[in-house]
Amino acid sequence: MKFKFALVFAALVSGGLTACGGPEAPSCDDSDTKDLVLEIVVDELVSQIGKTAAETVDLELDAIRTTDFNEKTGMQECAAELIAEGPGGETTADITYTSELTDEDDEFYVTVYGL
Repeated sequence: MKFKFALVFAALVSGGLTACGGPEAPSCDDSDTKDLVLEIVVDELVSQIGKTAAETVDLELDAIRTTDFNEKTGMQECAAELIAEGPGGETTADITYTSELTDEDDEFYVTVYGL
């Protein structure tokens, strides 16, 4: 399986966000951020290969790193290796994503690039 498209996917999450010392989006390796990234990837897999086939694929993020941090907005820019394992074997793809706060106090927005 190959990730064919360089598309942008985004999703919004509500949760109890707190930041010490100022506004800051959840970090690149925060469990809520990672879960949302994988949810976006699953949604893209379903659109590419169908729900039944997508359910046979195990996804994992590895080598997660923060590539930039905007002190003014609190936005985190991230990179990771996406590992997908299914009946056809294992494949990897380098992806990038952002985690940023919305104007709502308890929500953040994740955008994934490179799927």
